[in-house]
Amino acid sequence: MHDSQRAPFVLGTERHRTVGDAADWITAHHDDLHALRREHGAVLLRGLPFTTADEFAVLRDRIVGRPADYVEKATPRSAYGKGVFTATDVPARRRIRLHNENSYALSFPRLLVFGCLTSPTAGGETFLGDMRAVPDLLPDGLVGRFADEGWTLVRNYWGHFGLTWQEAFATDDRDEVEEYAAAQGLTTSWHGDRLTTTQHRSALVRHPESGDTSWFNHVAFWSEWSLQDEVRELLRDECGDDLPFRTFHGNGEPVGRAAVELLNDVHEKVRTAERWQRGDLMVVDNIRLAHGREPFTGEREVLVAMGDPVDRADCEL
Repeated sequence: MHDSQRAPFVLGTERHRTVGDAADWITAHHDDLHALRREHGAVLLRGLPFTTADEFAVLRDRIVGRPADYVEKATPRSAYGKGVFTATDVPARRRIRLHNENSYALSFPRLLVFGCLTSPTAGGETFLGDMRAVPDLLPDGLVGRFADEGWTLVRNYWGHFGLTWQEAFATDDRDEVEEYAAAQGLTTSWHGDRLTTTQHRSALVRHPESGDTSWFNHVAFWSEWSLQDEVRELLRDECGDDLPFRTFHGNGEPVGRAAVELLNDVHEKVRTAERWQRGDLMVVDNIRLAHGREPFTGEREVLVAMGDPVDRADCEL
């Protein structure tokens, strides 16, 4: 059993008058910061003087080797340029469950960098969960099935429920979508202007640095059984079986309610959180740790950038 109660490691920084000074400090301590990240999964640097998205990008560039693209977009975000986004534009009243960024793609970021410009009055924590611990907390039969079969994701791009396909794939050209889908192992089906995509992925991966196995998927996150009852019934009334997201076992059988509730219960057991303060910058290992967000009151502005992309082929068990 892995110790899942250690992330993030909070590190108070020296008092820096300028973002340039802070960037130089990060460069000088780069190896030590990444050593702490490898040990704890996440490192939170407290007290940095950035106040804009551009300044956050300067610090991000001292931490990650190269930016990672946000592909197959699934949640609303505001883009600030230079690969910097709002962490999410989901309403403040909603809790966002644990998930690993882009776990459904063939390439995903190894690192996430979060930065707090405005901390909320209450709540709003970006909580973390150690996905190495999840397989040990699940029945062997369930883990074995997902390890053997993987999982399948079906997305229906309705537009008025979730993103349009134009937003998700950042193009208005169907041929570009088809080209991307062919390269990424997605099957497509068009229904007028509505698109359905299907993709099969592994459910567990091996970390390319540590060799540890992580539960790495959106099986519970995008299940209808993770929705509030009234939301699920509304979507069922409007969409029938063509919900915006549905998750299946690798053999095509829907993942049932009992399995999803068990997964969500296990996620709660491995989660930890640290309250945001203005000037916090948190580096997260996206393969080892999933992240989510608590509801909040007041204003909250937390940025995210993705870095050091990894090919799924290099992480297969």
